[in-house]
Amino acid sequence: MTRISDEKNLEKIEQKSKKNITIGAILGFVAVFVSIAYGIFMTPEIIRVVGITEYGLYGLSSSIINLFILDIGLGAATSTYLAKLRAKGDKEGVERFTAGIFKIYCLLNLFFIIVIAVLYFAAPVIFARSYGIPGQYVITHEIKTLQYLFIIIGCFTIISLPFSTFTGVISTYEKFSIIKLLEIIQKLMYLGLTVASVHLNWKISDSGIIPIVLINVVTSVLMMVIRLIYMRFYLGIHFDLRKKITKKETKELLSFSWWGFIVAMCMRLVMTITPTILGVVSDSASVSIFSVISTIELYIYTFGTTISAFFMAKITRAEADGTEEEKRAKMQAVVEKIAKIQFVIIVMIIFGFISCGSEFLTFWLGEDIRTGQLSAESVVLMYWLVVMISSYEVVHIPTMIFQDEMYAHGKIKHVAFVSLSKVIINIPLSFGLAYYFTNTQGTHWIGAGAFGACIAIMVARVTEVVVANIVYRKHLHISLRHFYKSIYIRGSIGSLFALAVGLGLHFVLKPMNFGPGYKMVIIGVAFVITYLICTVFITFNKEERKYYIDMILTLLRIKKKPTPVVVEAKPQEIEENKQIEE
Repeated sequence: MTRISDEKNLEKIEQKSKKNITIGAILGFVAVFVSIAYGIFMTPEIIRVVGITEYGLYGLSSSIINLFILDIGLGAATSTYLAKLRAKGDKEGVERFTAGIFKIYCLLNLFFIIVIAVLYFAAPVIFARSYGIPGQYVITHEIKTLQYLFIIIGCFTIISLPFSTFTGVISTYEKFSIIKLLEIIQKLMYLGLTVASVHLNWKISDSGIIPIVLINVVTSVLMMVIRLIYMRFYLGIHFDLRKKITKKETKELLSFSWWGFIVAMCMRLVMTITPTILGVVSDSASVSIFSVISTIELYIYTFGTTISAFFMAKITRAEADGTEEEKRAKMQAVVEKIAKIQFVIIVMIIFGFISCGSEFLTFWLGEDIRTGQLSAESVVLMYWLVVMISSYEVVHIPTMIFQDEMYAHGKIKHVAFVSLSKVIINIPLSFGLAYYFTNTQGTHWIGAGAFGACIAIMVARVTEVVVANIVYRKHLHISLRHFYKSIYIRGSIGSLFALAVGLGLHFVLKPMNFGPGYKMVIIGVAFVITYLICTVFITFNKEERKYYIDMILTLLRIKKKPTPVVVEAKPQEIEENKQIEE
């Protein structure tokens, strides 16, 4: 039975958690806005200075390195196990697990060094079709740049993997504000130094993209060191490599991590592997076009999942106490509350992008269109491909909370099977369709390989959503029917109305002599205002509006006037009080 003191302590924890999540979410969105601002203003400038080919090389090198440099699921294991240890108040256990996971990462880095060396020397052979000379081991300028990028990005990833443990510890203690604040500082430093590099025309080995990558690496490593200092001196978590986890804990950790490795691998084998596939079976134009597409898709995904990482501790607490029926009711409420706000965010981004149409890309990449680096047809193709592969996020991102709950229940194996279903379809289909659209007579045009790969991604993602819902329905004690009715049916009414307003403005503004930039701003502002009004009064119910108002008031330190509570004394207590008075 839960004591009154425990209830008060739990209420205090939840209030503090709500405040931490709110501040972290606000700073997270600021960080995303900084990233989007960087992408909007700097990506075209970078492409103009270094060329679309070198920008494609950057996307290709990042794709390959991220494909091989995996955390074997230790990231998910860190969040799950540390959240459970913190819920028990086991600080010593947190310190032991932190040291143990860090040492495992360091051992794995020996393997990753070999992978980077192989990529460096095999690059002229693997990418001879797109950047070299087929059948010859020739190091062209593009291959040489690619080799340098392999070394820089690979070394950074080797450093960042062990240090990601500290980010997991800070997240476990729900100090999301410091994580996002450091992320904002890093992005602003990166933005300022990148602007300087571009305008000074700084080059290394006759390449303008290499200095930009180096700036990103140096600023990111600096933030990692600051996170370590914060964990040690503010949270009081001692990082001591002499501490060891038990054999039982190691076995549980590695068992969990093995399935986590499959999940992580499968997540990267879709968007991440595609530039590599295009580099092998298609051409450099398709690699470059897909690099731009994946950049926009990453912004959409990042914006939509900004608050996703904040709720593991909250889910763990919801599962910690009460009967099975009480746990189920609490979890249903938590899941729907989190999913609805994620739905609102991701729909605003995707429908906003659809509303603005290709005017956004025309405005964004206008200089490259005028200089001939990109054709107007390629821009229209990019727009439709972004819409194609991003639309599934409307369903996927709100249901990601189910994946976190599966982790909390220790059912990561079933999540791995869901991810495998996507990969099994995506990889062979991407190879086949990218090759077909690139090389078949009558279907070859600029970016044809990227078009084929995006069709494969769409098919694989739809499959993943279907399989995931089957798994969630079988293993989680949550009403999916009530979930979809609460989130999608109610939310789609206002969302579709706002989308109709945005698309309708195209016809209204068509006779007017507005440039793409002005047209994009007018449509975008009209869509956002309409969408927010519809969200508040249609998507959210009365209780949800009250919840978010309370959250804002808590953040602003505005205390609501407490409602007086009258406690009715029991007969036994009345008799005892009379005896004391006598």
